[in-house]
Amino acid sequence: MSASKFLVTSNGGLSVFAVKCGHLDTNTGFIENANCGEAIVIDPSFGSFAESKKILSPQTKIIAALCTHGHWDHIGDGHIFQELGAKVYSHELDKPLIEHPEVMAAFASIEEELVPCKVNGEITDGSVLNISNWFEAACRWVPGHTMGGVTFYMKTLGCVFTGDTLFRGCIGRSDFHGGNEDLLIEGIKNKILTLPEETIVIPGHGAHTTIAREKAENEFFS
Repeated sequence: MSASKFLVTSNGGLSVFAVKCGHLDTNTGFIENANCGEAIVIDPSFGSFAESKKILSPQTKIIAALCTHGHWDHIGDGHIFQELGAKVYSHELDKPLIEHPEVMAAFASIEEELVPCKVNGEITDGSVLNISNWFEAACRWVPGHTMGGVTFYMKTLGCVFTGDTLFRGCIGRSDFHGGNEDLLIEGIKNKILTLPEETIVIPGHGAHTTIAREKAENEFFS
């Protein structure tokens, strides 16, 4: 399998890959630094560890796992990466879902075993996450799908991981526990659609899109 199939964008030795994982086809992202042999995983869904072996160079070490939110289909393999040395990051309001994922079993049909992760770093709205002197992402808190939903914008790579807040032509569900459609729409307008129009949007599910396309064609905002 060629890693180029999953390549979204690259710049300065950094490559952004996105691959669909698990039976809900969750988009898991990998940002690999070819110069130092390190990588970041975003939304480590079930099956993402196996996919990482097909996409990343054999010597690459995943040093951090970033969670856009704590729903089970986005964190399934997080414990595997953590056991191998990766630090896990999330917003504090979704920390309970990641550290105690069994709470989701009450409202979701989950076939796989949910193994908890320890959240090593809490993300705050407007913070800039710097990891290992090469990875930088602007973090924006966008509640409404979950209470602790966040997005990760990488300016130098021209892309943003939006999790289940913004999809191509749609927005995330707000009928789960902690959901709020008004907050979701407000957050997308003020914190995502204000990014440069050429920014590539990598959602939690479905096809990639751009800020320009969503401003022009998404029925919630056009």
